Amino acid sequence: MEKMKIVTAFQTAGYISILAARYLEEKGIVKDIGGIDIDELAQFAIIKDGELLSPIRILEGKDFIIITSQIPLPLKAINELTDKIIQIYKEKKADKIIALDGLAIDEAKDRSEVYFASTYNEKEIKNCKKLSEGAIMGFNPYFAHKARKMKIPLMVLMAETHAEIPDGIAAAALISVLESILDIHVDTSELISEYKKTLGQINNLLKRVSQAPKNQEEQNMYV
Repeated sequence: MEKMKIVTAFQTAGYISILAARYLEEKGIVKDIGGIDIDELAQFAIIKDGELLSPIRILEGKDFIIITSQIPLPLKAINELTDKIIQIYKEKKADKIIALDGLAIDEAKDRSEVYFASTYNEKEIKNCKKLSEGAIMGFNPYFAHKARKMKIPLMVLMAETHAEIPDGIAAAALISVLESILDIHVDTSELISEYKKTLGQINNLLKRVSQAPKNQEEQNMYV
């Protein structure tokens, strides 16, 4: 029997972690089974089917769970949330924690590379490259700090993203790596096509704006 794995998906560049988690829920790979109440997030709530719920959600799949949030995490909430996730890790007797993250790049690409780094010696992951050097900030480095102290295996998956709009290509790349780790099969074509459609609409809008003629009064304002 496969050991349980914990996946965390909090706000990243390009919103790719949250986008990947939501897509897996939409496709029925995971289902919402509850939330985690954090005192420092008591002023926030989400609404599902008319019910006020904690913004930190637990999504259950086969032999894994995803812990995610639809709102940005304030720094003051990170310590309590990390402790709660570690508690779940112990209760589920999981064998590792996989944190989803983004790696910001300057321009959008047709294909997003995914890299990994870990608190242990992970040698190889399918469709993923080891990040030899670099730096990351935010929730995941703090989580890695605690994981090292408690000897918890934690791996961070980072997909390249340009971070301009919710990046479906990068989210799909994360999912493709998760497929082999979690033994799931997901068609991400809808996620990618919807992103390309949105990107095309934005580019067309920008093009029309740049080509719009300026009247004499507007021109004089910039002389």
